Amino acid sequence: MKRIFIAPVLLLSIAGITQARPKPQRKELTVISNKKRIVYFKVRKSFVGGSVEVYDESKVCLEADSLPHTHTMIHFDEMPAGHYTVKVKKGLKSAEFNYENN
Repeated sequence: MKRIFIAPVLLLSIAGITQARPKPQRKELTVISNKKRIVYFKVRKSFVGGSVEVYDESKVCLEADSLPHTHTMIHFDEMPAGHYTVKVKKGLKSAEFNYENN
């Protein structure tokens, strides 16, 4: 009789412990692929509707466009070799990453 009572209590306590773990935070911006001078990245849904800006080494904005989706590609095949910074902005939030075009 004790086994019948102990099993559900044990299962409920294990379920409570597994639910109490904090979830790992997702990154705001993740570069998925960087091949053949094409950068493919994704952002959180909170950035959708914001803008994507590409800056060169001297911090001059070369290109800017809206961000209608979470997944985006930037083609660097027609840009000269150099160091670029890609910034994603929406409101007060921003995220950025660097890209080296060879």
